[in-house]
Amino acid sequence: MSEIVQLERQIEEAKAVVEQRDMMVKLTNNREFKKLIVEGFMKDECSRYTHLSTQPGISLQDRADALAAAQAAGHLKRWINAIIMMGNNAEGELGEAKELLDELRAEAADAAQAESFTYAGTEIEV
Repeated sequence: MSEIVQLERQIEEAKAVVEQRDMMVKLTNNREFKKLIVEGFMKDECSRYTHLSTQPGISLQDRADALAAAQAAGHLKRWINAIIMMGNNAEGELGEAKELLDELRAEAADAAQAESFTYAGTEIEV
């Protein structure tokens, strides 16, 4: 696979990661998301599970389940942050990749032009 094709594929993948980041930012700024997910689940529900996990009258399995459920907010927050960070990194790499792709295409065009020339209306390959 040529370097140009690899860069084109890398650029498309980076664009997809940036698009996913943009969707995540839009989602996390949404009023309903903040109310239902951040406040309702990540704060209230996970807090309830934390309290439940400390109850002395529940079985060890129920305690472990409650603690695992309480940790869900942390896992979700880490995943959201990872999506945003990967998008930020991809956006930074996108400009560099586009510049390199332009350079490689220019070099390929120069090389192709140097391999042939026209003499008296006839193209001659060198």
